[in-house]
Amino acid sequence: MNTLVNTLRQNARAGLAAAALLVAASAVSAHDLDIPSYIVGVDQLTTIATGPFTGLANPNYNRLTFLFAHSYVDTPGNNHYHSKGVYRYDPASSVSSPVVEISTSNYVPEGTNPPVNLTPGSGFYSGKLVTNLLPESSPSYAFSFMTIADVDSLRGFGAGSPEEIMLNSSSGRWSSTIVGADVHLELVSLSPGLNVGDASGFHLVSGVGDEIHLGDSFSFTPVFWTDSTAAFGTYVAQFKLTDESGTFLDSGVFEYRFQVDATSAIPEPSSFAALAGLATLALAATRRRRAV
Repeated sequence: MNTLVNTLRQNARAGLAAAALLVAASAVSAHDLDIPSYIVGVDQLTTIATGPFTGLANPNYNRLTFLFAHSYVDTPGNNHYHSKGVYRYDPASSVSSPVVEISTSNYVPEGTNPPVNLTPGSGFYSGKLVTNLLPESSPSYAFSFMTIADVDSLRGFGAGSPEEIMLNSSSGRWSSTIVGADVHLELVSLSPGLNVGDASGFHLVSGVGDEIHLGDSFSFTPVFWTDSTAAFGTYVAQFKLTDESGTFLDSGVFEYRFQVDATSAIPEPSSFAALAGLATLALAATRRRRAV
């Protein structure tokens, strides 16, 4: 019975993976590849500007902040950040006795978007399920660009450029430099079976409190991965940002959410040739459509 279940599971995974491969072959990016999805900045808002707690001290002032950069190729004027791992006043508390907590929207993919799918790796990560760029049709597509960069990487571009618009969004709240900081990405928790590596190593952290050194100028692309036999389900990695130089305060805790499901298939060796053929046909069809 176990053998039958495993066979059915593998077949389901392989079939859905083939479909995903076809979608990926024809996807055209609508996300601005020149702007990393994740930016580290520092909050320079001193007081709360709107809402019931207007005028109170901003609990994130001078704290490092993990930012998701919403960037738009066709309408860069809409570029803006969403902050993650930030502190807020609990809406249920009173203005006279406000309670500070970490925002409940501290995760990516944000909102109701599903976790980022882990899909078959290649090269160094061959045989693993990893964070790859997802097809544009995926609701979590923009969140699958895993690179984290410092806010100063957006400087030096012309007025009105996508980078300049992003840098100065939210009235310049996170536009301040972090030069001189010694930023670390500190692990807070990690689901069993989930691992954190990069292009050169499988295990950058192994336990709670372990840190990844970033410095003050960085473009870091983590690879989150599981074994190919990982159980279906959601996997979570929680971090916070710290500054070893003491210039800026720590961020709150933020989390990445990933999932392993039927689309995470690693095909059987005999299936690779068939999938390669399907991908070739998809690319040929795309080229014919463009030529018309």
